[in-house]
Amino acid sequence: MPKDPNRFWWISLVLVFVTALGFWYFEQRTFPQSHGTLGVIVGFLLGAFLAALFEDYLDQNAK
Repeated sequence: MPKDPNRFWWISLVLVFVTALGFWYFEQRTFPQSHGTLGVIVGFLLGAFLAALFEDYLDQNAK
């Protein structure tokens, strides 16, 4: 029975959310006077890139 390639659909969402939250937190701790929007934007973009890499890895290694 072949494995479902969509079984880890939620990991991409978690990866983007955690990365954006982490960059927001880092910006808040580093620059307390800022709102953290730049950290959220950078974290979201990096998380989306990492999620795309992860999904590509799953597609390449699905048997």
